[in-house]
Amino acid sequence: MIRKIIILCSVFFLSLSPVMAEKSPEAEAFVMDVSNRVIDILSYTSTTEKEDAFRTLLNEKANLKRIAAFTLGKYRRQLSPAELQEFQSLFETMITKVYANRLGTYEDQQIIVLGSEKKKKDYLVETELRFKDGSDPIAIVWRLRQEKDGRITLFDLRVLGIWMALEQRETFLSILKNNNEDFDVLLDNLRQQIATGSTKTSD
Repeated sequence: MIRKIIILCSVFFLSLSPVMAEKSPEAEAFVMDVSNRVIDILSYTSTTEKEDAFRTLLNEKANLKRIAAFTLGKYRRQLSPAELQEFQSLFETMITKVYANRLGTYEDQQIIVLGSEKKKKDYLVETELRFKDGSDPIAIVWRLRQEKDGRITLFDLRVLGIWMALEQRETFLSILKNNNEDFDVLLDNLRQQIATGSTKTSD
């Protein structure tokens, strides 16, 4: 009787244990490739060359149109094709200039892949940004998406617990909400960020 109880308890607790996530060597290799290229780009002395190389990398490895559409939320459906195209162009330039400059503040760094997990069409790759000077490492989680043609593309990054595309979406939606859904205000905000090289916004 006691043996049966032990067996039943074992089965019960095993059923509560999480199933091992499916790792993806392909996704981890993607992250390492992008990371190494970013580190190379940061060594450029020319700001223009750095931004051009970063833009090329983003267009190659990220689906910027999907990310831009995501940051607009429900307002995406309200835009004309011309408005959406203008937004996507400004969004790409803003991401290139602002984040190329932001990444430039990190020096002597190395990305270490800690593991990966596949969730339907998405991959989550957990990494750490480590510094040679002994500074505390920064946890970075990469959300990747598998395209219809089988390619893997970058969709979002979680840095210090914050998903960057999601944070950008919340900022954009707040701007639109606080300005009577005037899309021109959002476009002007993007132009200001591009001009100043800053992600700070004013509602």
